[in-house]
Amino acid sequence: MKVITTHLGADFDALGAAAGALLLTPGARVVFPGSQEVAVRRFLAAEHVELPEVRVRELRRARITEATVVDCSSWRRLGEVGELIAQAGCPVRVVDHHPEGPDTIAAEELVTAPVAATCTVIVRELQRREIVPDPVTATLMLLGIYEDTGGLTYLDTTPTDVAAAAWLLEAGARLEWVRRYVLRPLEPEQLELLNQFVEGAVEHQVSGVRVVMTIARPSEQVEEAAYVIHRYAEIFDLPVVVALLEVPPQLIVIARSTFSGVDAGKLLVPLGGGGHATAAAARLRGRSAVEVAEQLLREISAMVGAHWTAGSLATPYLHTCPHDITVAEAQERMVRLRINAMPVSEGSTLVGVVTRQILDAAVAGGLGDRPVTTAMRPGVPEVRADAPVDEVQRLFMEGHARFVLVPLANGWGIITRMDLFRRLYDRQLAEGARVDRRVAGARLVVQDVGRSVRRALSPQLLEVLTAAGEFAQASGGHAYLVGGAVRDLLLGRSVEDVDVVVEGNGVELADRLVARFGGRSHPHEAFMTAAVHLDGDVRLDVATARTEFYRSPAALPEVETSAMRQDLYRRDFTINAMAINLTPGRFGDLLDFFGGQRDLERHQIRVLHSLSFLDDPTRAIRAVRFATRLGFEIAAETRQLIRVAVQEGVFSRLSGERLRDELAEMVGEGHPVEALAELDHLGVFPAVFPGLVWNAALHRFLHEVESVLAWSVLEEVYSGPRWFAYVVALATRAGEGGGKHLAQRLALSGRMSSTVAAARGRMEQLLAVLCQKNASPSDVVAAVERSDRALVAVTMAAAGSQERRTLRQALTAWMRTPAPVSGAQLRAAGIKPGPAIGGAVRQTRAAVLDGRVEKGRALEYALAVARELGGET
Repeated sequence: MKVITTHLGADFDALGAAAGALLLTPGARVVFPGSQEVAVRRFLAAEHVELPEVRVRELRRARITEATVVDCSSWRRLGEVGELIAQAGCPVRVVDHHPEGPDTIAAEELVTAPVAATCTVIVRELQRREIVPDPVTATLMLLGIYEDTGGLTYLDTTPTDVAAAAWLLEAGARLEWVRRYVLRPLEPEQLELLNQFVEGAVEHQVSGVRVVMTIARPSEQVEEAAYVIHRYAEIFDLPVVVALLEVPPQLIVIARSTFSGVDAGKLLVPLGGGGHATAAAARLRGRSAVEVAEQLLREISAMVGAHWTAGSLATPYLHTCPHDITVAEAQERMVRLRINAMPVSEGSTLVGVVTRQILDAAVAGGLGDRPVTTAMRPGVPEVRADAPVDEVQRLFMEGHARFVLVPLANGWGIITRMDLFRRLYDRQLAEGARVDRRVAGARLVVQDVGRSVRRALSPQLLEVLTAAGEFAQASGGHAYLVGGAVRDLLLGRSVEDVDVVVEGNGVELADRLVARFGGRSHPHEAFMTAAVHLDGDVRLDVATARTEFYRSPAALPEVETSAMRQDLYRRDFTINAMAINLTPGRFGDLLDFFGGQRDLERHQIRVLHSLSFLDDPTRAIRAVRFATRLGFEIAAETRQLIRVAVQEGVFSRLSGERLRDELAEMVGEGHPVEALAELDHLGVFPAVFPGLVWNAALHRFLHEVESVLAWSVLEEVYSGPRWFAYVVALATRAGEGGGKHLAQRLALSGRMSSTVAAARGRMEQLLAVLCQKNASPSDVVAAVERSDRALVAVTMAAAGSQERRTLRQALTAWMRTPAPVSGAQLRAAGIKPGPAIGGAVRQTRAAVLDGRVEKGRALEYALAVARELGGET
């Protein structure tokens, strides 16, 4: 029997998820481990909704072959049903949106997502499989989403939850049921409980955060007390509230938190409870409400304290300005690092501060060659690591500081005004302020994706990455998986390029990995990177956290060490600027400073800053490559920045080698013609290929080239680089001298250069042979053999149907026909080695192809030709 189950006291999210899971598991039956919440029971009775259900007592006698657990990942919360599934030893699938707990089910398959409701996870699976639910099932799932998101108003509600609700409405979900059963008024007994919460509330100020503890002693157990505490927190705008209900012999604890520094689920884990960051509950016996309240208040104080200290705000590995450089040198250093203030160091001592504004004024005043200490403000603002954030704020407000330094265990840390602004934004949310949520795009988002990492990576690679994190931690830093690997993990794609960044010495980490696993490392000291190939064919690149700067537009980057945020900031697009922590205790933490996850969900390619394409124009080509590969769109503002880069002429300063390599990668992927067309839409095509005009005729021609190349690969008649064939095709459409200019622009050399330079003329010559009415097979074969195979493929794309058939026959039949005679045969017949043998072999092959000589008389004919050519016997 296939079964679908959920947690004790099933709510609407559990009910809706179970109903949706039935569509994903045909033939399954639902088993509830206990009674449902009262609102769910009322709904099922009033609306006569029935699911294919099996009772627990029936399940005891049944043979369970497969189990799906929804809205729960804990054995303990499944009651007896969990024990029966475990005893059956059957495959288990978990569909849930809650974080892992201490007794997480070790399922064969885990389906999860960073959303606010399990029904949203189910909707994503239905959409992926193109299954549209019936109106009743759609309504059940909509009830679940509305319940777990507070009518799409909770702070952990995501765009994915909203989109799922809209999709269910399109499927026929009934909003009147939502209004009647989820967005409902309080019952009389619930109003009485709400009154007890208000009267028993004690408010605490924990580092500026309002925390309310309330104890209630209802005369009888009140159904849906969790809904009452939710309404209580909502009515009074409480960021953190904990309610303790004394219902002998039990003590029920319910926590709600909209403050990012207090995770309700983690708060109640020590009490045997569970939930997620914004809502959790626990039941316990033998403890008094006062005792538990004091314990929880201490835990909350510790959580808030860790969240609100200077040390938690500080970023390690700050840049300094040596005291013995000039004002102009200091200004140039700050420009390339894109920072506006910097401490001045004398040896290991920090002696003052300089700002961009002051240095600019000093240079303008003719002081550029003076020591930087001339423009320095003496003294450096500093606070203890355990100082409250309020003290940091006071330094900025009263001392007009541009940054504050914090002594950390491994050196200095720095807090900028923007760091403080982000934390104060968090506090406004904690205090219930109605802040524009659009600002959240600038905040660091940390999410645990450890499960996804462990599922997606091979055991060998996972072991290597775990070791990298351990080595980094032993050296006092962190190691991160970064870039495309993180993007592909989040998209559910296979991971190909593995890049690890370490806060410390990347080359040293590479050497330690080779020492542990065997293999070899190829360091690049100037870039502080190493390419590592370990035993077991595990390949990865290791780098030091760094900042790239460009001495001039379109130049190669230069590198300096930096913190992780700065390392990610140098990357090309937001979707490639995320990192996953590999350090023990933080393994699986996803760092997203720039909204990369948001852009993945929106299917958008977006740069991180406005100078991105001026710094590196190849990013425009890369943007098109990722857009066509992933099926994404380039964001509107990013498209505009590309056009600005074109207007500034930066592509003309791009080296031929870099341009060629980037075009080769773009054209080498799945949709080359669409990619080239997109380059033209952005204005990049004429900047990269001056003299060429993109039009409908060129578009059609390149599609023909694409078709011919696909055929050529299947027939094994062209094995060269795909990009080169497209360059040859473009060269044939260039004007006089256009091919030569194109070869020079792409820094081609050797045969590639000569083929592209002469492509137009040689294609016309080959077409002329094909169009001759009396052209023999040998004439065609000779013309083809004189031509580069890329040119032959392009010519086939340009040719008419008859000429194309002739070329196909030449490539697949005539040229594959074995030579009727060999040089060895002629030598055996007495012809001495020399040019006459080669000439005789070629002429005999041509005669046989043209039908002028029968194959059986080929040797006789060849001997005669050899003698005519001066071959001696």
